[in-house]
Amino acid sequence: MEGYPGLVVHGPLTAVLLMDLVRRHAGRPVRTFGFRARAPLFDLAPFRVSGVPGGGGARVNADQCRAVSAASASCRVIIRVIGSSGEGRKSQRS
Repeated sequence: MEGYPGLVVHGPLTAVLLMDLVRRHAGRPVRTFGFRARAPLFDLAPFRVSGVPGGGGARVNADQCRAVSAASASCRVIIRVIGSSGEGRKSQRS
């Protein structure tokens, strides 16, 4: 109906898949998560979610056999900082 070559993968589903990738590999609770859909994904071909950790968080992408990333996200995780008293406190690291 809209001239697309196939069924469009639901954008919020793509965000959930990216968040799940972060949660499975971060080993820490996620503090912030920002998502941006850049191009539609279609049901005609497989797509890949991948990511790179760094800076107290990660950058993750969803790609489908194109040079352009279909979706991207960034996040920050909570880390534990051990104080001089030996007690752990939560801290955000960017």
